[in-house]
Order: sequence, then C-alpha cells, then structure tokens
Amino acid sequence: MAKLVIKKNMSKEKFDRKKIARGIEEASKRAKLKGFKAKYIATKVSKRVEKEFSKCAEIRTSEIRTCVLKELEKEDKKAAEEFRSHRKDILFK
Repeated sequence: MAKLVIKKNMSKEKFDRKKIARGIEEASKRAKLKGFKAKYIATKVSKRVEKEFSKCAEIRTSEIRTCVLKELEKEDKKAAEEFRSHRKDILFK
C-alpha cells in the first residue's frame, strides 16, 4: 500500500484507508443509503483504492479521489455524486 499521501498543500501524511472509508460512508449516508449499505460500499471501495495503489510509495490525494469516484460510480451513482459535491462544498465555503 502507499505509505504516504501527498496533500494539495504538498504536505504529507501516512496513508489511512479508514479515512477514505469515512468519507465514502458519509457520502453514502447523504445519498440516503441505509447504514449497512453505506458501510459495505465504504469498505469495498476503500479496499479497492488501497489495492490500486499498493505498489506506490507516495500517492496524491487527487489520484485517490479519482479512484474513489470511479469505484463509487460502479457501486452507487448517487453516493458518487454526493462524494463529488462534498469537495465543491469545501471549495466554495
């Protein structure tokens, strides 16, 4: 798995699959998915993301986000849209 995540401000932090899962789970809940389905999708997608970047020493948050969105689109389009719009909310606050 990727050891370090390069954030937008170029700082680095340790890769944390649970952090990705929390973001996906929140988007799934905003998409009105039941708790168990939200957790299932979050776990499934975050594991796929971790596997995708397993051979990388470092990964950019933008690459993680792109992969998450790609995988979420396969699982639940509404959850993907909520995940996508969350970033817009942050940018325009």
